[in-house]
Amino acid sequence: MITFVQLLIIGISVGFIYGLIAVGFVLIYKSSQIFNFAQGEMVMFGAFLMWSFLVPLGITPALAIILVLAIVGLAGYGLERFPLRPMIGQPILATIMITMGIGVFLRGLALLLWSSNIGIKFPAIITEKTVSIFDVPISNVTIGIFSFGLILVILLSLFFNYSRTGLHMRAAAESHQLAQSMGIRVTQAIAQSWAIAAIVATVGGFLLGYVRGIDFGLSEIGLIAVAAALVGGLESFKGAIFGGLIIGVAQTFTGGYVGYGLKEVIPFIIMVLVLIFKPYGLFGLVKIERV
Repeated sequence: MITFVQLLIIGISVGFIYGLIAVGFVLIYKSSQIFNFAQGEMVMFGAFLMWSFLVPLGITPALAIILVLAIVGLAGYGLERFPLRPMIGQPILATIMITMGIGVFLRGLALLLWSSNIGIKFPAIITEKTVSIFDVPISNVTIGIFSFGLILVILLSLFFNYSRTGLHMRAAAESHQLAQSMGIRVTQAIAQSWAIAAIVATVGGFLLGYVRGIDFGLSEIGLIAVAAALVGGLESFKGAIFGGLIIGVAQTFTGGYVGYGLKEVIPFIIMVLVLIFKPYGLFGLVKIERV
């Protein structure tokens, strides 16, 4: 029973991270109908950038986090301006190739800057120790990631539901024409979606990197985030979070009780099974068109 509870908490913690990264993927898709295949590279690049600010530059953790999130947010905003905005009205395949090109560029830049720093770890921000919750021993780092992920999910929900910017982004995601008729700048809303996607990817990279170390394999998390988004529904923020939780818990239990090999493929098995029976995802909107 103790092992079960430990794996459950770890799975939920990892699931929150997957869900956050998936929210970035869903944001971009809802606002611009673009599949961002560079999301995984954003995760990896953000983690390396955070490490550079913390270790070689020696900046305090609080200031480093603020600076890095500001930098990646501005970079995400700029990506929408160029090269993506000139692709408006172009075939969707061409736009997808642009996002793949962005991913290749980020990976190449990361190799150029950090090829000698593979397998590095973040410095200990908190002293790791084991605490007992209802007689279940849990690492305080796991509890911290669980709490931080939950707080971020709540903050994102409040942002999208109550802030002016969040409401504008949701309106633009629902219909560009209707949003423009209400005086909302759709292009700005799309750019903000890219900025938030870059920020949540960096946060996800930092949290995962803190636990498992940083390497170029972090970019593969983007594929798991895509699976989480498809499981939850490509047009549902809530679905992205729940999809991440489902995959995080399933992956952790599979690794704990079955084996590492199946752990790596279980996200995609779940994705295929869900899409067979629910093509729009668990929380996706079913589109019905009249002919």
